[in-house]
Amino acid sequence: MASAESQEHGSEWRLGLEPGESVQGTAAPPHREHSRDLGRERLERPLQVVTVEHLGWSLITLYALGSRLLGLGVRPLDGAEARHAIAAFNLAGIGPHVPVAAYPGGAGWIDALTAGLFNFTGAGDCAARTIYALAGLLLIAMAFEMRHYVGRAGALGLAAMFSLSPALTWYSRSAAPALAGAALALATISIFMALRANPSRRRAAMLGVAGGLTAAADVSGLATVAIFAAALVPLGIWDALTVRNLKLRIQVWLDRYGAHLATVILAAAAAWAASRLALHDGFAPDRLSAAAYSVIAGAGRPGFAAGLKFYLPTAGLYEFSIVLIGVVGAVIILGLQMRSRFAFWCLLWTAGAIAWGLWTPAREPARIVAMLVPAAVIGAIGLDWLHRTEIWKYIWMPLAVIAAGSLYAGVNADFINGVPNPSEAPWARHGNLFRTEGATLPDLPGVAGAAQAGLPVDIATVGYIGSVAPQIRWYLRNLRPLNEASAASVIAVEEAPAPTVSSESKRWNFAYSESWRPDFTGINAAQVTRFLATGELWGATRQRTATIIRRPVGPAAPTVILTPPG
Repeated sequence: MASAESQEHGSEWRLGLEPGESVQGTAAPPHREHSRDLGRERLERPLQVVTVEHLGWSLITLYALGSRLLGLGVRPLDGAEARHAIAAFNLAGIGPHVPVAAYPGGAGWIDALTAGLFNFTGAGDCAARTIYALAGLLLIAMAFEMRHYVGRAGALGLAAMFSLSPALTWYSRSAAPALAGAALALATISIFMALRANPSRRRAAMLGVAGGLTAAADVSGLATVAIFAAALVPLGIWDALTVRNLKLRIQVWLDRYGAHLATVILAAAAAWAASRLALHDGFAPDRLSAAAYSVIAGAGRPGFAAGLKFYLPTAGLYEFSIVLIGVVGAVIILGLQMRSRFAFWCLLWTAGAIAWGLWTPAREPARIVAMLVPAAVIGAIGLDWLHRTEIWKYIWMPLAVIAAGSLYAGVNADFINGVPNPSEAPWARHGNLFRTEGATLPDLPGVAGAAQAGLPVDIATVGYIGSVAPQIRWYLRNLRPLNEASAASVIAVEEAPAPTVSSESKRWNFAYSESWRPDFTGINAAQVTRFLATGELWGATRQRTATIIRRPVGPAAPTVILTPPG
């Protein structure tokens, strides 16, 4: 009955509408796809999934660029920096030749690059430090390349240690050839490992050039290359005792790679020789012998105890992160947790660098760089091993606290207290541990600028009396030096009696340098804590003074025109 009634009314029982039928029973229009919003798709397209590793490298890169490149000219050049800057200035030939005592073992190729920069941008404090700042960035970039050998987590930790290190940051912002040598040392290691994996003449030449420039950068760079070679000896002895047919293996190796070895040696010798020739004194025996003598029997007390006393304040108060992590890495390697020939070689490199740095009597604050870099590398190897274990979840927080402490110490030493403040009272001075050789006070550039302001070119001359410091000569570099100081327009005097000049002359008696050597005898924990927190010094500081005199500039004499006879 119901079926007949349904058919009579032309309808039947259904759950819903049939496809293509509208509510009113008419056919619906064909289905159309919604138009694509191309603009929205382009804006919302994911480009990169940010991982912890990506975030870490991004933060390190940003901090490295800012801490190495910003404000390079804020701090005046100190004495050692001024020597290199004057060498580059004289090499560039863009002004009068500035007489200054030669820097033993000076970095010829670095000075040559700085001279080229002077020709392009002009001479100045910022330009004098630019090559060294780029070397500091190269050091951190090589940490990224080292991930093939220390692991991804280890390379990230290595770059963080390099970036946050107060000493490496300071010497990246100073004219310190030891920093450039350390950066090239890591480049030499990376090229060597690439040559070992895939030998070629091109890589052999690159290895030789990198090694030669490392040796020519600084005395510590030369020592680093020697330590590299010495660290390979125990590995060779081990192979000699454990492999069979050693003589045959050596003959086969020489047949295959003898030409590559010759290429490395020739390229290294050529790079080193070119760097020496860039100094314009060729292979001057006096400078070479002075550099060698300064290492073996120079000023200072030889021995590990004296060296430890010299470098321990910087290592303990500023570089505690690299020291602690380096010790952990050494323990892991010695405990045979890392069965790697590269790790063992790095341990030998670190031991050799520390032994050389502590024993040699010719100690310089910047040479701590040659000890910190290998220690950071073995620390990175240990960090990568720990990152692969369950121990990591217990130590990552203490490591973060150590990194934060290193960051604070670096910002405090390198930026907040980087420039001496002469207005502070003698009993409330602030500074850092990098003033042992003397930091230039900010008054010097202003006094030098005032002394030579407005001088006509024909009488813009300077005379030096006494052993005038290199930084004073640097800031008077645009004046032509005269042998007879009394005839010069500007006279610079240090450690000598000032000449008698007219009352109309202008005279500036000022302190241009301040040095501080920490003495830990009798100090207490509160003084050390205040120094770490605020940079407040304890003990006395030493200042060096100089005098600059500007003689009065009289009116130009009238030109006399003689009438020809007849």
